[in-house]
Amino acid sequence: MAQATRPRIPELDVVRGFALAGLPMVNLALTIGEDRYPTPDTISSYLYDNLVLHRFVIIFTLLFGLSFALILHSASGRTARPRLVLVRRLLALFAISMVQLFALDENLQLAIYAVLGLAVLLPLSYLTRRTQLAVGVALLAASVAVIEQDPQSAGYGLKMVLTSAGLVALGASAARYGIHADPANRGRQLRTAFLVASALAVTALVLRADTTSMLGSVLADIRLLSTSAVYVTALLLLLRTGIAAPLTTVFAPLGRMALTCFLTQAAAAVEFAALVDVRGWWLRRFHYGPVEWLWRCATWLRVVPIRRTPLTA
Repeated sequence: MAQATRPRIPELDVVRGFALAGLPMVNLALTIGEDRYPTPDTISSYLYDNLVLHRFVIIFTLLFGLSFALILHSASGRTARPRLVLVRRLLALFAISMVQLFALDENLQLAIYAVLGLAVLLPLSYLTRRTQLAVGVALLAASVAVIEQDPQSAGYGLKMVLTSAGLVALGASAARYGIHADPANRGRQLRTAFLVASALAVTALVLRADTTSMLGSVLADIRLLSTSAVYVTALLLLLRTGIAAPLTTVFAPLGRMALTCFLTQAAAAVEFAALVDVRGWWLRRFHYGPVEWLWRCATWLRVVPIRRTPLTA
């Protein structure tokens, strides 16, 4: 008789769906190119940098580590070689990431997750949960020590690798500590975590420093991690209120189809990037977009001239 599948945890699906919904705000500029991305005003830039940038990726990465540990635990009850199952799963993810890399938006995120799973999570799975936790904390601490902020530099790449490795390790250890279990009875813990994370986030926002200094690097990382924690704990607390049903309706399906939705987002971003180019070509030749032109003709009940005269290159 086939083993029953592992029951899903609705709260995790909601959080994963929430993170997935926020990823396009982070990835769109990378896909269409910064030279074609609208330059924000000072307030928008401040809000984006301190409340959006990297936050949803942080949540998604932490959940990847947590899900890995849950799947490994489930596989342990269904096969004598559970880690082999995870190896196949990670290799399949890497293959899918190559499709995204070469056919969609050149995003390496899925490939990074696959490599982290093979190089970090599989070896850590042989260790105790306490050791996993210690390794995760150590990796995050090491990432703070790298103060390079230039995305084009090797130092910045090292910082991102250390941060991602630390997050997946923390996610896996969190699963082994059972932090996902019995969420209905964790209200007090969630409120405490929310208040602590909020206090850290506000403090790090107020105490700003040059990000090229060690103090500035530490504060930037505290802002990043604490605001991410605020989002997760706030969402989990909202799931204990009267709006739990609509939140679950909106985000849980996204979380359950996270990989499909992630790739769909990539395809949509590529389409949007193409439209950016087509838009420029079109408006050099015509006054209006095709649908806008039809709308204007319907408004005036006549054929409105659309072509620019003379035609400009």
